[in-house]
Parts: sequence; structure tokens; C-alpha cells
Amino acid sequence: MACAVVALCLPTVASSPNPASALERVITSSVGDFEALGLAPQGWTVQAPSPNSAVVVTSTAISGSRALKVTDSSSSTGVLVAQPKFAVTAGRQYHLQGYSYTVSGAQALSLVFFDAAGTVVGRSSVASTGASMVWSRVETRAVAPATARSASIQISSSAAATGQMYWDAVMLLAPIVPNGGFELPRTLTAPVPQWTTTAGVGVSAASSSPGRVGASALVLQDSSSVLSAAATSAPISVFPGVSHDVRVWVLANAGSVGIAVKWYGPAAAYLGSTTVPSPTSPRSWSQVYARVTAPYGATTARVVLSTSSAGTSTARADDVQLTPTAGSPVTSWTSGSLGEPLDSFANSTTLDATTIGGRATLFGIVAGEPAELQFADVQSGVVTRRVPLPGLSVGWGLAQAPNGLIYAAGTGGHLYEVDPAGGPARDVGKPAAGASMIWDLEVDGAGRIVVATYPDAHLAVYDPSTGTSTDLGAVSSTDEYARSLAIVGDYAYVGVGSTDPCLVRVSLADPTDRQRISLPVPVSAGRVTAVEALGRYLLVQTPSGITASGATYSGERRLYDLRNRTWDVPANLYTQTPSGLDSRGSFYYISYQQVWAVDSTTGAKVSAARVTTPMGRDRLVYRGTLGGVTSEWLLSYDPVGTVGAIDLATYAERAYTVTFAPTKMPVKAIDEGVGGRLFVGGFGGSSLSVVDPATGARAQYPGAPSSASDAIGELEGSHAHGPVQYLGTYNDGKIFRYDPAQPWVEGSNPRLLANLGTTLQQDRPLAWTSSGDRTFFGTVPRYGVLGGALGIIPDDSSLPQVVPSPVVDQGIVSLAVSGNVVYGGTTRWGGIGATPTQSTAAVFAYDFVQRKLLWTAKPLSGAQAYGGLVLGPGSTLWAASGTRLVELDPRTGATRRQVMVYPEQVRQEVTYKNADLVYSGGLLYLAAGKVYAIDPLTLRVSSPVASGLTSRQLAVVGSRIYYAAGTALRWITPRL
Repeated sequence: MACAVVALCLPTVASSPNPASALERVITSSVGDFEALGLAPQGWTVQAPSPNSAVVVTSTAISGSRALKVTDSSSSTGVLVAQPKFAVTAGRQYHLQGYSYTVSGAQALSLVFFDAAGTVVGRSSVASTGASMVWSRVETRAVAPATARSASIQISSSAAATGQMYWDAVMLLAPIVPNGGFELPRTLTAPVPQWTTTAGVGVSAASSSPGRVGASALVLQDSSSVLSAAATSAPISVFPGVSHDVRVWVLANAGSVGIAVKWYGPAAAYLGSTTVPSPTSPRSWSQVYARVTAPYGATTARVVLSTSSAGTSTARADDVQLTPTAGSPVTSWTSGSLGEPLDSFANSTTLDATTIGGRATLFGIVAGEPAELQFADVQSGVVTRRVPLPGLSVGWGLAQAPNGLIYAAGTGGHLYEVDPAGGPARDVGKPAAGASMIWDLEVDGAGRIVVATYPDAHLAVYDPSTGTSTDLGAVSSTDEYARSLAIVGDYAYVGVGSTDPCLVRVSLADPTDRQRISLPVPVSAGRVTAVEALGRYLLVQTPSGITASGATYSGERRLYDLRNRTWDVPANLYTQTPSGLDSRGSFYYISYQQVWAVDSTTGAKVSAARVTTPMGRDRLVYRGTLGGVTSEWLLSYDPVGTVGAIDLATYAERAYTVTFAPTKMPVKAIDEGVGGRLFVGGFGGSSLSVVDPATGARAQYPGAPSSASDAIGELEGSHAHGPVQYLGTYNDGKIFRYDPAQPWVEGSNPRLLANLGTTLQQDRPLAWTSSGDRTFFGTVPRYGVLGGALGIIPDDSSLPQVVPSPVVDQGIVSLAVSGNVVYGGTTRWGGIGATPTQSTAAVFAYDFVQRKLLWTAKPLSGAQAYGGLVLGPGSTLWAASGTRLVELDPRTGATRRQVMVYPEQVRQEVTYKNADLVYSGGLLYLAAGKVYAIDPLTLRVSSPVASGLTSRQLAVVGSRIYYAAGTALRWITPRL
């Protein structure tokens, strides 16, 4: 039923040519097509004082192979390119269009009216849109003044500014339906002048009085049950690829008046027909109004009025109009900022300890924009130094070399060197040129820094003594991740993933010397997220996943015996990462208030002491002075700020409080929330800021970081449904229901509804929408896994229901819904490290009442993802893949139009949310590198946000469109 309801709102296309992009190719045959050979634009006059110019070129065109290039290099004189004057009719409406491609500056397209003496009596101009390096359609329209006798089309630049643009497909229309009012006198041979009519037994079409407008109207007589009465207009000029308005007054005693628009290209080639719904048996005059889209090759159209061949009727029609749609009046925007809504809670993933000025000091990378290497005095708890790491947002690798210098790395793939004594961080470059991430780093016996990278699982070495790096190449041909790393003697032990997780032993002297070490419980996908050297042992964090027998396995912390090459190590504690080694070669666990010491040479495990110090997140062995006592200390650090210190000589305990300084977190997710508030999440850890867009006031949750299984993670997307807000967080694809009217209570409000990582190997709930009582979400799977999920929450008291992989091996990154049908946009990529099996992303329709996939469409060959999806005007479906837009028929998935908003190279790389798309105030807003505003009726493209966009996610509250610019939340709103 939902499809039928949608269909009633849509014009049907009986047949049409293969769709092309209106902003890639337009077919015209006008003088403004510039296809005549030669540098000079034939049929135009040029005023371009040197150094300016206006020449025809073949390098850039949208219609044919040639376009007009207008270059204004002077700040004192402009350029004017004009057509000779042509006759016009006073009181008649004229429409002028052109396609402009901006390199720089701005120019104008104008229609200028002249009286009999050649004096200008009217001018209608339209400026180029400012959207650079893309074809954008501009249009202006005007009624010829009463004294106008002629007009000219002009392209011009300002005398006071410089710029360069290309122009093509310049067309002028005076779109009058010939005898659309049926007022011309009928004759024996022309019962309806300017119209072609059918005649036969029982059917006829003629003009006769009375009319709805004027004296006459079209009369359709149909007493036949097998024939129809019909009248077809003479050709009407149209603009290709854009919307046109159809208006017809109809009256019928019985039956209905059928209305259709037939489209024709050059040489009257038939392109297809669009049917316009009209009312049945309108017993009084009723105006039918509809918007129809001309195919890209259309130059003319004919309107067809008819009765049904299946019944009888007597009907009238009058005042037939077919004119280009005016579109949105918005051409400019105002902007503003709501500041920086997210603090990072001092999120850190790695920590170490050193001595600075004789004081015990913790140091770690605190996530932010940029991340910082922070130093904190253990005894005072004071952050003594903050060192920005420009270009790094989240750190994963951290180590101190024998020379005392500290090395840090993470996002971006660069390695940073920091002197604990002072000074800024030094970016030493990318040890592996193709790396976008350094996941781990260690110092080898020669004092070199060895790094493990993504993608392509490379190992690389930086030598501080020479300042040079050497890429040792990929350590695995089947994996993308070199995720973790340990150095033992001359060998690096690398934990890899995602498709074939294992350990790989690599000789640092001869990187071709490699040995694969299988995990104790092999799984089909995942990453070895930790490897640490502990004497004769390696500590390894094994990945969770699905075993060869199909069983679910939860990852563990395991010890591997390098000497005996076995995972059978009695000293292992599966739930905890141990400390590093002390001077005696022992490492330590803290479990159930017991310190366990393990001899790294023999593997002997003994109970050392009973303590009250909690185990914390990080356990470090520090050699130095605390509280006046010089010893080896087992430090236990928890991100909430607790530091426990155990003297390993006496097992005496001390407690300290150390809280690293929060940094600003880059905005990642933006969604409209309950009460018109904005729900904002950030990169780098669990975070949610609820922002009042009217005042900028915000509340941030959670109050402190938590590792509990029912705590929120990094927000991927959220959605307001009535009084509740649904939250989808990374990792493990967690789905929460949050009631903003109640206090935030970790573990209960928001309430965890599903952990899709555990049950379905999902990770990122990116897409959200709702219809009626139901809320929908779409996910991308875990690392190394293909195939997302479509989630359905029946109502606000129910748990989610899940449809795995509606499109085989594809994740779901965008959703829209109408009635019972939910539409999804996919990514061909699964979890990072999984090789796609599908060559292109898709758009699909799923009926959630019938639990049935209705259709799957792949409109753009090679598309990596459809990150944006929205139901636009006329209930058509718009999908965005990067800067390419596709308009689809929601009933069938058939492509109606394609629009290249900006020319970009499609790369074969992991792609999820490659765009976002929202509809507001008659415009489509596309986030893809910039924020573009596209009028779907006229194909005018503007770029209200030309730079600074850092997250491809938009939110609409009222008339404002919100977007992320680094750590700032910014907005634009149309200036009417």
C-alpha cells in the first residue's frame, strides 16, 4: 500500500532515454551552444579590451564540445559579449538560461530590452552562483516592457573585478503553448487551430464556447467505449533537464481529462512521455497543476489532452500552460557558530611514566584537535606541560627511546618527537609513505623507532641518528592492519588483521624473513590489538570472532611462549594485560586485591602480596622516587584520575590523583534531537553534547569516561522519535534509548537495547530515520567483516529487530522512509580490512510490513557508497555518492536524473559516509568536501560553505543547516 500511495504523487514516465547528468551533458542547438568553428563566438559581438578576452575553447563544455571562455584580467575594464538585437513582443514573458563554470570571480547573464529608438527600457540579469569548478545552471526571466521592440542576450563581467568563467548552452524561450486558450477561430480543416486532433466514430475534438478563460475552450466529445478523443499541441520550446510547470483548467460531465507531456529532441526525435494526474469527473472548472521534468536531450514538448478509450465522456479544457519552473529564490546565506561543543574528557589510549626534574611523571597522548602529549606530576596531580601534536587527533603509539626522547604517533601516519625537557613537538614525517595511521611503535636494540601502520600492514623504521626512515614493506599480503607490535632481539612480532588475524615474526635485518604464528583460537576476521614483549613471552590480545566451526569466540589476553612456541602458558591471566618488566625480569598482574608476579624467564607465577590498589586500565613499572622513597613501583592508572603505587620492594601502597587536561574534540556526528536540540558526538572517545541552538548552551555526557559494557561509545548517529532519542555508538554497534526528560544515569538512561557487535558483528550505526511508531537504523560491520544490517525498532517500548544484509555484503550508511517502505543507501565496503565482493554500492527499497526487498538499484557504476539519501520534492528519491547526485523513482528504483555537483575522481578506498544530504526550504544541501546547495527544480548549484567542512554530516533545525568545522559547530541559513 505504501508504494501505491507514493505513486499517486508522481508523474509516470512511459519511456525515456538513458539518463545523463544535466551538469555533465546538455544537448542544445541554440546560438549559445558555441559549436561553430573558430576562436570568435559566431553570431555574437565581443568587447574585451586587452588583457581581457572572450574566445571559444574545446577544453571545457557541457553542450557539444565547445564553450565560451570569458577571461577578465583587468580591474578597470570588463568584458561584454552580446547577441545582435532580435524582435520581441511587448507583454510577453521570456526565459533565459545558461550554464556557467566558475574558475574565479563572478559574471552575469542578462536579457536587455530596447525601444524603437534603441534605448534600454528593461534589463533582467542573473549572476553566476559562485560554485567553483562545476557547471551550474542559471536562469532569469522577464516580461517585455510595453515600449520594448527588441532585446539582446549579454554575458558580462565587472569593470572593477577580475575573474574567469566558461559559458555554454545559452538558450532563450518564450514558452507559450500555441493557441493554449483555444481562442483562434476554428475552420473546417482545423477544428482546433495549432492543435492536432483525432476524429472517428463517436469521438471528436474542437474548440467551442464557453471557455473558462476567454470565449472558447477545447471540447472533447467521446461516446465510444473503444476510442478516445484527443488534441495534441504544436511544439513548445523547453529547457532540457529541468522542471516545468503544467497548468490546465478542466471540466468533465463524466470520466476525466487525460493530460500528458510528450518530449522531443533535435530533429523531432521522440524521447518519452510524462503523464499528469487529473481529477475524475470535475463537474466545475478545476485547475490541474503539476511539475514535470524535461529529459536532458529535450528541446521541445507537446501537450496532449484526451479522454479515456475505456469509457464515454464530454469534457472541456482551457488555458493550457507549460513554463519552466521558477525554483527557489535563495541565492545567498548568512552564517554563524555555536562554538566548540565537545570536551574530550582527556581521552587517552596509551600511557607511560618517566622522571622529569627528579619527579615521577606520567605522560600520554590526549585525543583532540590537535591531540596533545601531556605530562602530569604523579604526586601533585598537576599537568605540568601540554605539547600540541598538529595533524594528530588520536594517538596509539608511544615510547621513550634510550636517549630520553619521546616518540608519539597515531592518526595521519606521522611520527612526532618530543624532548621531555621542553620545546615543541617535531614532526619527523611518515616512516611509511602510504600510511594513514600508525597503530603501534616500539624502540629496537639500536635505538631505532619501529612502527606498525595501516593500510597495507606495513612495518617501517625511523633512525633518530640519521633522521631517515625505511619502509620495510607489507608484512602480510592478506591483511590491511599491522595493528600491534613487539620487539624481541632482532625480530619484530606484528599483530595483523582483519581478514586473517595472526602474529607475523619479521626479521628487522632481513624483512623478507617472515614466519606466521597462528592464534590459539583462529577466527575468520578481526585484529590482534595488543602485543607486548615480556622476556621469553609475548602478551597477545586475541580478537573475538567466528571460528571455522561457526562458534562465537570472545577475545582473550594470552601469553605466547617464544622458547617453546606454545600458547599453553600456566601463568596467563586471560582478563588482564600485565605490567612491563621490573629489574628482576618479573611482570605483574593485580587480581582480586592480589599482586601476582611472573618470572619472565621460567614462567613461575607466585602470589606476591595482598593489596587494596585497584588494577586500573594501565599497569606500569616505574623506577624512581615517590613520597621520598626511591624504589621500583608498580603504578596502576585509571582514566578517572586514580593512580595507585605499590613499592615492589616492600609492597607498601600509596594513592594519588592525576587528571589530564581536556582538549577540544573534533565534531563527528550532528543530528536534530528531542525538542529541537542538537545531539553532537566527537572523534576520539565516548562523547555526547546536547546543544540548544537558540543559545548555544550545552550539556555534555557522560560525566566521566567509562569502560562498562552498557556505557555509550563514540557517537555515530542519533535520531529523535517523539520524547526519546536513539543513540548509535561505535564500537560493537550499540543501540541506546535515551529519555532527555530524565537524569542521565550511566547504564540505565540511556538504556542499552542491543549490542550488535556481539550478536551480528556490527560496529557502526550510521543511518537513522523513522515513520509512525517505528524507528530504523542501518549499520556497517566490524573490521574484516562484510554485510551490514537494517534495524527496525517497532515502538519506543520495544527492542530492535534486525534484517541482516538486505543487499549482499554491503553496509547501510543512509536511510529515508515513506509509509511502509524504507529506502537505504549502501557502502560496498564492510569493516576496514574486508575486501569488497561487490563492484558498486546500491540503493534499495524494503517493505518492512511485508518484510520484503522491493528493489535494488545501482545507478552509478563504481560508486563506493551512497552516504546521503532523502525524499525530495514530488516524492522523488535523491541519493548522493560523494559529489554525484541521482534522482530515482521510489516505486521502481529507475534513474530519472544524474547531477555531477563537482567533478571528483572516485577512488577505490574504504568509504562509508562519503556524503550527507538534507532537504530544506526547496533546496538539497549536500555535504561532500564543501556544503553545496542544489535547486532540484532548476539545477542551480551554489556553495554556501566553500571550505572548512570536516565531517560529512548535516542537521537541520528550523531554517538553519548545521555542519562541523573541526572542533566548531557552525551553521548557515538562507538569506531571503
